[in-house]
Amino acid sequence: MLKRTWVKYRNLSKTARIKRGIALGLKGCISIICLVMAVVYGVKGDPYNRLFTCLIAGILLWVPIIVERLAKHRFSFTQHLAFIILLAGGAVAGSIFYLFYLTDWFDCFMHVLAGYVLMIFLLTLQCKKLNDAEDSGFKDKKSALSATLTMLLASLGTACLWELVEFIGDVFFGQTSQGVVPEEIRQMIADQGFTGIRARWEGIKYVSVLDSDLDMLCHAGGSILFCLHYLIHVFTKRNLGMGTLIKDIKGEEMNTAAA
Repeated sequence: MLKRTWVKYRNLSKTARIKRGIALGLKGCISIICLVMAVVYGVKGDPYNRLFTCLIAGILLWVPIIVERLAKHRFSFTQHLAFIILLAGGAVAGSIFYLFYLTDWFDCFMHVLAGYVLMIFLLTLQCKKLNDAEDSGFKDKKSALSATLTMLLASLGTACLWELVEFIGDVFFGQTSQGVVPEEIRQMIADQGFTGIRARWEGIKYVSVLDSDLDMLCHAGGSILFCLHYLIHVFTKRNLGMGTLIKDIKGEEMNTAAA
């Protein structure tokens, strides 16, 4: 990650303030939607176990802002938009508004998108190596290949981590991220006197692993697509959109002081 001097918001350039304002505004709007839906589900008795998702989604939206303050490194405008799209599509549209359960394709689409988008953030961690490679005119192709492999492995690791988060959410908070337990199985568990976490633990044993496998496969596909996009940019020395993305990530625009 590039070391940057932290510039206070009021001292930022006009362009930086406008773009940051747009990002913060979008996060604020989506957070309000999450809050409203939390109230709606709460009033209805949370029949679909969406209350927890509403609250978590509203909090997760602000994680990049917290990371920026701790690391004293502002993410690029593209990275903020990518994160917003990911949360708006996955957590809000997919989970809160139940689109994952109403369609057969949206879940796979979002995991492919997540696999690609996550690489945009991992690219930040490779900025120094990318600088060295580009400064040499990509003569050292091994540097680009090394950076690509590192990002891919990190991305695949996060896919596994996300499935663990879904598993924990299902067991401890009654979510249905990894699948819905059939009604007859829930009744059987209830007849055995199991309730709460123990009942959810017993129930998840009857949930197919297909959802988790497909999620990780789709995530891997998105990440591999990003790697191919990046490597084509390196070996052909053409922009192809990737050059603009790298320039945006490495640039100082979002942390540039007003003249």
